[in-house]
Amino acid sequence: LQQYAGLQVSRARALQQQEEGDDKSKSADELFEKLLACDTENWNQEIVKGTSEVSPSSLVAAIQKTMETVILGLENGTMSQRIQAEYLKELVDRVEALKQSKA
Repeated sequence: LQQYAGLQVSRARALQQQEEGDDKSKSADELFEKLLACDTENWNQEIVKGTSEVSPSSLVAAIQKTMETVILGLENGTMSQRIQAEYLKELVDRVEALKQSKA
């Protein structure tokens, strides 16, 4: 389910960026895409590496923007929406937990 959620969110983000004409490289978005592509077991390690160049707050903002635009655009109450929302919520929780441990 985690692989499914990561793939679906990544595809939806790519489609959204095409529609908006937003192909600018932003480091928080690049890190987010990297996290979507990797196994969830490696998230903490990748977040620690990535947040040396990107602030945790900007990464959380990129994730939350995706939650607002992609997940809320899905049919309400569907299993797909729930799985993807839970997946992204877990990612936000991990970023915030690592941010707190650094503080």
